[in-house]
Amino acid sequence: MLKKKHQKEEGMSKRRWMLGMALGCLGLISVLGPALAAEKPIRLGVLFIMSGPMGGYGKHGSQAVQLALDEINGQGGILGRQVEAIFEDDQMKVDRGVQVVKKFIDQDKVDFIIGPTSSAIALALAEVVQESKKILVLTQSATNSLTDAKFNPYLFSTLSNAMMQSRAGAYFLADKPYKRWMNIGPDYSYGKESWNSFIGKLKELKPEVEVVGELWPKFMEKDFTPFIQKIIEAKPDAVWSSLWGNDAVNFITQALPTGVFKSVKFAFTDGAALETLIPLGKSMPDGVYAAARYFFTTPDSPLNRSFVKTYFERFKEYPDYMAEETYAGVYFLKAAMERAGTTETEKVIAAIEKEPLAWETPEGWKIMRKEDHSVVEDVVWGETAFSEKYGFAVLKNIQSIQAEQICRTPEELKAVRVNYEKRMKEGKK
Repeated sequence: MLKKKHQKEEGMSKRRWMLGMALGCLGLISVLGPALAAEKPIRLGVLFIMSGPMGGYGKHGSQAVQLALDEINGQGGILGRQVEAIFEDDQMKVDRGVQVVKKFIDQDKVDFIIGPTSSAIALALAEVVQESKKILVLTQSATNSLTDAKFNPYLFSTLSNAMMQSRAGAYFLADKPYKRWMNIGPDYSYGKESWNSFIGKLKELKPEVEVVGELWPKFMEKDFTPFIQKIIEAKPDAVWSSLWGNDAVNFITQALPTGVFKSVKFAFTDGAALETLIPLGKSMPDGVYAAARYFFTTPDSPLNRSFVKTYFERFKEYPDYMAEETYAGVYFLKAAMERAGTTETEKVIAAIEKEPLAWETPEGWKIMRKEDHSVVEDVVWGETAFSEKYGFAVLKNIQSIQAEQICRTPEELKAVRVNYEKRMKEGKK
């Protein structure tokens, strides 16, 4: 009887101990729950063109994200949380890009999105991210309508856009002896905006300028022969070209045998991209004017030297502009989240818009402007010259066009917001 009573008391004591432990664990969870949740990694969705003839743009962009995240995570992450990225190839197709971003949002539950390469895809994504209330950081898409006619609060452009590149080109070329101008550019928004911005500003600076022709080959055109022939027949003094990547390589390669580069001056908005210069090697003509959102040899600063060295040691190649611009885009998000003290979309936007957000990058300081969510920075133009050291052409006679000359004016900034409010009232996006 005593034995049974002892066993009963022992069982009750054991149950009380287990109940106490359970309650203790529940209490511990209630206290640590928020802290444990805060340890969940911040997730980025990254999409670029990563395959085909333009795939180098996405390769450089993806490598830059990896490098930036390794640095950031090695220093404790952002707001005490590690950061991870999911990479997808948009295949340079609008439908595919939209599909990828919807997957990022609905399935992968990303906090922020970076990309894409193509402006055509970015324009389609503008509506998607606005409806989903997700921030899209534009590090390669350069059409200026993304921060103007298509502006919405969820888009942030961290690279100089087509308007800035083109206005800079006009200032760079206005005092040079070229009166008769012609254009050749891809037949979509980026090409059209580039030419309109350039020739509009050039005519302001040099009213005697004449336009002798406009050529609009399809994007990723294979045969530029008829377009080259039209340039030869028109006999312009100079040609403005927004052909980029493999299109620029194919055009230059096909034009070289005609000798047109000896009689006509060319200005390429994307000509200093390594995706153009390296494939051409010694074939790239000397003295071609070219713009650079970033060129790895400049500036000669500790941060840029370190970035180039680290990038080269890790990936065995020099960083192209889309690498540095995407690297800068990741650090923009870091600066924005740290200012906001959170990853919550609306609070991050509010923190950025509270006052201009400045952050340091390998190319120098960038400033994000609240009115149009566009970066304020200088743009570099120069001339190509073959380098024995690198085995491809680099830029010489570099000139930096100041941001205040090429960014939107106060009147233009006001118009961006007025147009946005009007679109929202009319139910348009």
